[in-house]
Amino acid sequence: MIALRTLRANAFSLFLAPLCFTALPSSGQARTVNFLTGSDISYFGWIDSHGGIYQYHHQTIGALAAFRQAGCNTLRLRLFHRPTAAEVKKFGKLNTLNNLAYTLPLAKKIVNAGFNFVLDLHFSDTWADPGHQITPALWRHLTITQLKTRLRAYCFRVITSFKHAHAMPGMVLVGNEINNGILWPKGRLWVGHRARWKRVASLLNAAIDGIDSAAGAKKPLIMIQVGGFSYAPTFYRELIRHGVHFNVVGFDYYPYWQGPLKNLRTTLDAVARAVHKPIIVAETAYPWIGGRHNVGWAHKKNMPFPFTPQGQCQYLQSVINIVKAIPHHLGMGVWYWGGEYNPTCLAFRHNPWAYRSLFNSAGDALPAMHILGAAAQPKLP
Repeated sequence: MIALRTLRANAFSLFLAPLCFTALPSSGQARTVNFLTGSDISYFGWIDSHGGIYQYHHQTIGALAAFRQAGCNTLRLRLFHRPTAAEVKKFGKLNTLNNLAYTLPLAKKIVNAGFNFVLDLHFSDTWADPGHQITPALWRHLTITQLKTRLRAYCFRVITSFKHAHAMPGMVLVGNEINNGILWPKGRLWVGHRARWKRVASLLNAAIDGIDSAAGAKKPLIMIQVGGFSYAPTFYRELIRHGVHFNVVGFDYYPYWQGPLKNLRTTLDAVARAVHKPIIVAETAYPWIGGRHNVGWAHKKNMPFPFTPQGQCQYLQSVINIVKAIPHHLGMGVWYWGGEYNPTCLAFRHNPWAYRSLFNSAGDALPAMHILGAAAQPKLP
């Protein structure tokens, strides 16, 4: 593991070919690195094939071309495990869609379009988040020792598949919003009032070892992502203390849940001081229209800007400014969540996230996408 830790400390030149990172010095403080902006767009393939329209300046050009025209440099896809027929029936098609067969062709399109590709491993047959870390159905009978072995093998298989398809991710999220661990109940972090750091660390390192072994010489950067919370500095310190070998902090921030923007600034500065690793706001979003589409969000006092395209721009620029101001130049990027949701697709027309996305009711790219693109460094060629 020492060799891997040394390799990762100098791995920032190994992110995908379009962009290169300057290596981190031994102190962990970053020199100038590229600023990564873009979005998770995990539904874009399904939306494309079900009548959705993606426009840029009223010209239908597709989702990837729209993000490219805006100047964004990074796109992310989530990956669920292999849902059984029973899991698909239980959770629904759209909540189990993002398996390997669906995701791999989209990853190839993203890489071929020149973007940095980020892979978000959920370790579940459906959504994983702070309140849900449902172990895949096929793994639920395993002991903790068997679970670590299966997790390593799964990550090895997944990364091998992307590598053979020439769609290697430059960064991998090991678990999604793992505030309370992964693979519940065996990998649950907090049980009663006791934290099982050693157990969770062993699961995370099994996954990371599988990723590294499959990747070969050019290992992807490893992000540990949490749903934003004030306990984050302690969380990341504990991961380091228990030997989890990750490169990047992923912090999800939505004012609806995490409170005012000043909370974001305070917490990210504290994380930077605590762990001295690059930080990305890995998920964020803000409504571009109010009324019946965002009734619940409208009643929250921490929504500081109007629910308009301009208000969405003001919000996103505020988040970008906060991340770029993180001490020691550790702010590494801002990624939107659900940017691809699109009201032109019938299945999403009544989904509130379609009205917090980066495309309007006609499927045209909103000005907020340009805010993301303007912040990207460097630009795509």
